[in-house]
Amino acid sequence: MATAHEIIGEEWAERASELADWAMETLVNRKDVWGQYSVLTPAERRREGKSYKAMTLPKKDMRGEDMVTIDKLTRHFSSRHHRKPQIIGLHAKSKESTSRWFGIDIDLHDEHKLHAEDHQRRNLNAALAWWRELQAKGYDPMLFDTNTQGGYHIWCLFKDPAPTVDIYAMVKGIAETWETQNLDEEPETFPKKVKDDSLGSWFRLPGLHHTRYHYSSLWSGDDWLDNPWLTGHSAIDVMLEARGGPPPPRVDTGDYETKELLTRGRMSKISLAATKRKFARTGRAKVCIDLDGVLALRVKSGKNTDIGPPIDGAVEFTREINNYADIIVLTSRMAGLEGKAAAEMKAKIEAWLTRHRIEYSLVHDGVGKPPAHAYVDDKGVACRPEYDGPKAFDAAAVLTAKLCE
Repeated sequence: MATAHEIIGEEWAERASELADWAMETLVNRKDVWGQYSVLTPAERRREGKSYKAMTLPKKDMRGEDMVTIDKLTRHFSSRHHRKPQIIGLHAKSKESTSRWFGIDIDLHDEHKLHAEDHQRRNLNAALAWWRELQAKGYDPMLFDTNTQGGYHIWCLFKDPAPTVDIYAMVKGIAETWETQNLDEEPETFPKKVKDDSLGSWFRLPGLHHTRYHYSSLWSGDDWLDNPWLTGHSAIDVMLEARGGPPPPRVDTGDYETKELLTRGRMSKISLAATKRKFARTGRAKVCIDLDGVLALRVKSGKNTDIGPPIDGAVEFTREINNYADIIVLTSRMAGLEGKAAAEMKAKIEAWLTRHRIEYSLVHDGVGKPPAHAYVDDKGVACRPEYDGPKAFDAAAVLTAKLCE
């Protein structure tokens, strides 16, 4: 009688040709290189302390002679034994410095260490938070449990290839909240490099794990189920139907500081809000929306760190505005804060917005109000005498008096 693992393996093998066609059309950024695992000899294992070696193929002087093919992809998806060097990965950047996807690798290197179960729980919570964040932004991310031991991969597809520099900035801006998500370390992100002459790293394709007898299971989103992870045919069906999302925000590569950060691969040193502020030059309208009293119920605890629950309709309101404008969240909570205190408050507000799936582009932490096409504030008083004449002052005075009562 076949085991559950063997049955799932048979289902992956049965669908390998479909998956290969899908991967070639959706995931392959360049055909002249790929990633592969080499099984080490016993002597090499003792020397290097591991059972496999990850490498990029073919070697530089042989590129162009051996390519990523449908056959290679089919062999990967039909792999039934991880000791055979058929499991491969794909590079996240094309020769033209465009990318079709980004990936996040949340790893747990030693499931036997102390507090490993807590580490696994935190890894899953972070993966789910980012998966939900991407869904709220209009993407169709795929979250895979790669090894049942706390390792997770997120794939986010784009409808059309986009500049790698834009996708790099986007994924770094997402993953750099790893401390807020209570992870022990920053996860690997793909693409890793944006320089034109760099090959960058590769990301292992879903399927059989390269050292464990485990096939990738896919998060269904139905967390009310006893087991919300899809396997075999169910997971593959969802993969093949995954939609490419809208292009990432554009990066202003003419900015000197931006060039330096991109060249050094240190985008993660910028906070998420700062990343969005610096790079989201979308050309869309800007709308500033107040946090307390508009998006969140005001709380009377007296603690600046307490944020009330979302006001009914706030989520739908921001999604409607997001259809035509970038949303800047304004709040007096940032007033007077500097350094670590300001960063912690901003991170808390961002986490609250993300948790409640409220659309936004950035949380304003600068001085004064940023330029915008409209300001939405529960204490704001509209006064437009340029358009409405002197009567506008009368109406504004009446409303101001009411607010001051």
